[in-house]
Amino acid sequence: MEIKRCVRCGGFFETANEVCNICVQKDNKDLGKLKNFLDGYSIGKVTKKDVSANTGITMKNLNRFLAGEEFAGVHIPETIESNVDKVEKVIVKV
Repeated sequence: MEIKRCVRCGGFFETANEVCNICVQKDNKDLGKLKNFLDGYSIGKVTKKDVSANTGITMKNLNRFLAGEEFAGVHIPETIESNVDKVEKVIVKV
């Protein structure tokens, strides 16, 4: 195994994961918060900033989670366009 740097806390560790053993527990807790939040907003007006503010998940970790396979097909916009023609205000589950 190689020594890696935890993407969450920055500490060095030796494992096959992208986060250290301590941060795995934090990730699992945050993932639970994210799933619960998204269940309430299957079709709603929400941005990544809204999700972060309501769950306490940092934008860095939120983007990391959403890039994973578990959330493939889920799109949460960074911002909401004020133009009525571009209504990309909803979470889209594909």
